[in-house]
Amino acid sequence: MRSFAPSVLVSLALFGCEGSSERSGLVAADVSALALLQPPVVEDQPNVVLRAQDWSDIGQITGTDDWSGVTGIVGYLGDDTTTTSTIDPSTKVAPLDTSIDVIANQTATTITNGGVAEFHLANPTVALQGSGTADAANLVATVDATGLSGIRVQYTLRDIDGSADNAIQPIALHWRIGASGDYTNVPEAFVADASEGPSLATLEIPIDVTLPAAVEGASDLRIRVLTGNASGSDEWIGVDDLRITAANPATAAEDSAVGTPVYTAVGTDPEGGGLTWA
Repeated sequence: MRSFAPSVLVSLALFGCEGSSERSGLVAADVSALALLQPPVVEDQPNVVLRAQDWSDIGQITGTDDWSGVTGIVGYLGDDTTTTSTIDPSTKVAPLDTSIDVIANQTATTITNGGVAEFHLANPTVALQGSGTADAANLVATVDATGLSGIRVQYTLRDIDGSADNAIQPIALHWRIGASGDYTNVPEAFVADASEGPSLATLEIPIDVTLPAAVEGASDLRIRVLTGNASGSDEWIGVDDLRITAANPATAAEDSAVGTPVYTAVGTDPEGGGLTWA
């Protein structure tokens, strides 16, 4: 439908009035009433933050394998006796959550243990490193997305391993609804190698994806970031600045009989009375 500027609407209204008294009465009317001819404007609303974690508070993890100080996030060793090395984590969709894991309060990124570790660096982080035991070390964040859509996952992969190790260290992203069952891979979030090379530790890779519609409204949504045991000596890859958000529920302006919330525009009609549009 074609829309007209308020000035055009005024001209059309005046043209349709035969008497001069009618014209003057209409001109004297509050022009703000013309706003009622337009649909209500709904301002953009901020996203709902479901989970945010940047690891800057090094007091959240204080003991080995203890995640009690971190809300909604747990690390797992990811041990899988069916695999060896050169694991593609995008294909490892099994739960892999039998062994909770975190090596707490580390300061040297040269430690050779595989799994999940917390590092007290100038910019603290929690990182993943594969090994023969930690075949698919992973972090799982749990969120409640009831009534929400547009679930967006953002994080930064950081190569923090400045040792001589030079592995091809892949990182994948998965999701699952509920506390059991296999995960689903998110192909667009896959990074074939999040490491930079021997004696280098500056590479940062931002990940920003929106999960499929299948996760919308889920009350128990699990989001997993995991690595795979690489050939040779693996490298520590930080999973930092994790942010999981959702769009606010859409609020439509429609007939109130439908039972949904509506936005209301209030103006003044030509007779000078109050008028509410809904």
